[in-house]
Amino acid sequence: MAKIMSVRSAVVTKLEPPRYTHRKIITSSNSKGNPFPVDAMFAMDIGAFCETVIKNREPMLVANALEGDRWLSAPEIRAGVVSYLGFPVLWPDGKVFGTICVLDDKANRYSDAYQELLLQCRDVLQGDLQTLFRLGNELEEQRAHLSELFARVPEAVVMVDGHSRITRVNPAFTRIFGYTAEEAIGQRVKDLIAPDDLQEEVESFMYRIVETEEIISVETVRRHKNGTRVPVSLIGVPVSFSGRENTGYVIYRDITETKRLEDQQRRYHEIQLELAHANRIATLGQLSASIAHELNQPLTGITANCETCLRMLTSDTPNLDGARETVRRTTRDAQRASKVIARLRALFSRNQPASEPVDLNEATREVIALSRAEIQNRRAIVRMELADDLACVTSDRVQLQQVVLNLLQNALDAMDAVDDRPRELLIRTERDGSDWVRLSVKDSGVGFDPHTVDRLFEAFYSTKKDGMGVGLAVSRSIIEKHQGRLWAALNDGPGATFSLALPCRAHSTI
Repeated sequence: MAKIMSVRSAVVTKLEPPRYTHRKIITSSNSKGNPFPVDAMFAMDIGAFCETVIKNREPMLVANALEGDRWLSAPEIRAGVVSYLGFPVLWPDGKVFGTICVLDDKANRYSDAYQELLLQCRDVLQGDLQTLFRLGNELEEQRAHLSELFARVPEAVVMVDGHSRITRVNPAFTRIFGYTAEEAIGQRVKDLIAPDDLQEEVESFMYRIVETEEIISVETVRRHKNGTRVPVSLIGVPVSFSGRENTGYVIYRDITETKRLEDQQRRYHEIQLELAHANRIATLGQLSASIAHELNQPLTGITANCETCLRMLTSDTPNLDGARETVRRTTRDAQRASKVIARLRALFSRNQPASEPVDLNEATREVIALSRAEIQNRRAIVRMELADDLACVTSDRVQLQQVVLNLLQNALDAMDAVDDRPRELLIRTERDGSDWVRLSVKDSGVGFDPHTVDRLFEAFYSTKKDGMGVGLAVSRSIIEKHQGRLWAALNDGPGATFSLALPCRAHSTI
């Protein structure tokens, strides 16, 4: 513009916030002899040309400042300038930004074309200011949102510089670690919140964040102001700026409660295993007669076979074929006794659950066989209706047999007081839809109060005088872990039915 108009100077000035008592040259032509360099500052009370334009908010043309006395004290005169054409530049909200003007060292009336050119330049500048104003508002709004997020996010957010020194923290940092922002800013992370045994870890993390710009995510421990250790989930995010040293954000989530719940869940699982084991031990006492009977039969057979074999071998004419057959029967009875002991060891062990395909019919038969003497002692009549087309379930065999045993014992206990009718017990297996199998134990006992049906499966709740109140609670816990259901219902006639349903093998997950 200065070149087109052949003038000494063309400049843009800006009022300087926040007091607006000065204006500053922010753009200036590189024309020869221009006396107004960029960054030159002028007070707003010295009677300058641009000062007048700003105060009046109107364009101004001074063809020759030497004519008359008005401008004799103007600083432009002292700079060798005698003519001036300037327009005010406004922000979109109407406030004055500054001026755009041309100045010359000789009288100049500036033609209409030159005035139109300067006006067009002013309009372009104001259009840029409108865009800048809009972007500034958007930026301020985003900054406000980020500040709100920074202040309200529940995790501790720490901004660090390239030397791992804290430059900013949010309120959650104070809540989690106890240090105020004033106490934290300027401190190195490792000096402030790192336990003594994790100093090297912190150094490594900060190096990876700031120097290698690596994003990291780990669970670790940091130190509270009072010296206690705080388990945290840590995320480190590097931030790069062109021409500036790298910085980074470190976000700490306090996982104290999470760890407590994990420990609680682990302890709960241990208690469940202990209760299950205690329940099996209690059942062992109730089954002692059955166990003795199951072992006594093969042991009696072994003794008799050994005596027979000895007679056959020591007679005047040894019966070798008979001895061989007797030895085979002895081996069979020994294997039978061994299987009984193996079932008992499995049932009353503390082993962790093992998932495998289980034939519910076979598992039920084994429980009935183990309980045969107990059933006879209770004068119960057991009838089994086991479906032929029953699919396998994926479960822990021992735990599943424990549930069946618990339901069997519960049914026998419910019929102990029955003397006016047969003590009949029906155990049935069947398909339950296409994806489930069901086992039900139906007794002819005294039943239960329908108002207490929801409490039957609560731990330590028992309707028996000497009951532990853990059998049904443990049973439901086991079935639910196998993604199944366990429930109770009163019969149309006497007694009650306890049923369990499990997903078939293809659909089951433990």
